[in-house]
Amino acid sequence: MRKLFFLLLATFSLCTHAKDEFVVSYFSNGMDSESYNVELLKLALEKTRKTYGDYRLSPLVTTSTLTARRLLTILIKNEVPNLVVVLTYADRYRPPENLTFIDFPVDLGLLGWRICFVSPQVKEKIKTAQSLADLRQYSIVQGLNWSDGNILRENGFRVIELPEFPSLFKMVASGRADLFCRGVNELPNEYQQFEDIGNLYYDESFLLHYKMPLFFHLHSSNTLAKKRIHAGLKIAYADGSVERLWLASHKASILFAKIPQRKVFHLKNTAADKAPKSYEQYLINPQTIDP
Repeated sequence: MRKLFFLLLATFSLCTHAKDEFVVSYFSNGMDSESYNVELLKLALEKTRKTYGDYRLSPLVTTSTLTARRLLTILIKNEVPNLVVVLTYADRYRPPENLTFIDFPVDLGLLGWRICFVSPQVKEKIKTAQSLADLRQYSIVQGLNWSDGNILRENGFRVIELPEFPSLFKMVASGRADLFCRGVNELPNEYQQFEDIGNLYYDESFLLHYKMPLFFHLHSSNTLAKKRIHAGLKIAYADGSVERLWLASHKASILFAKIPQRKVFHLKNTAADKAPKSYEQYLINPQTIDP
C-alpha cells in the first residue's frame, strides 16, 4: 500500500506539472527568415519569467502541403492553444470573435521597405524611373494572396500572382515579369539562395516603402498568452533588448541594401491605415542606421 501511495503521488505530481506547463506554439518552416520572429517571442517570454513562471516554446513543423489557408484555419479554430502566428494587419485575418493581435510591430516596420529583383530586360532602363508613374509601366510578380499584391494594385501596379515561391524568382529572371519585390531583410539570403537560377538581378536604384505592420496574432481565447507576451515585449523594448536583437538580425541586410544611395517611392496601404496608431512609436527607419 505504501509503494502504491508513493506511485500515485508521483503520478499526480507529473500530471499537475504537465497541466501547469505554459506552452507557446508557433509554425516553423525551417527557414532562416523566421529565426528573428522566434527569438523575439522567446525574448518576450524570458522577460516575464519572474512574473509568470517557466515556459516552453513548441514549434509546429509545416510542410509544402499545408496551405496558408489551412494554417490560418488552425489558428482561427484554436486547434493548438497558445499558437502565435505572425500576420500583416488586414481585416480579412480578423473575424472579431476569433482572433486578436499584440499591438507591437514584430519587425519594427522593416518588411515595408522593399527592394526589387529585376528582369534582365529592364534592369538598366528602370534606373531612370523618377516617379511611381514611371514604375507603373512594369509588371510585378507576387505570391498568391500575399498582402503585397493588394497594396501594389491599390497603387496602380499590374500584379501577377503565383502560388509557388521558387517560381517567383524564375518569373523575373526569365523576363516573364519585370519585378519581384522583397523586404530589405529578405533580399541577401534569397539572392544567395536562388542565384543559381541564372540572370537573377536586384535593382540598386530605388526602394518602395509602405506601411506593413506585422503583429503576433493569437486566438482571442488565449488571453494569458497575449497579456504575457505583450508585457514582455514592452519590457524588452524599454531596456533596449528588442533593438539589440533587431540590429543583430538585420543590420547586415540593411547595409547590404545601400539604402542612402536609393530613391524612395512611398505607397499607400489603406488596410494598414485602419490599424491602431500606437504601434508606430516602435518603428525604426532603416535610413537612419549607420555602418
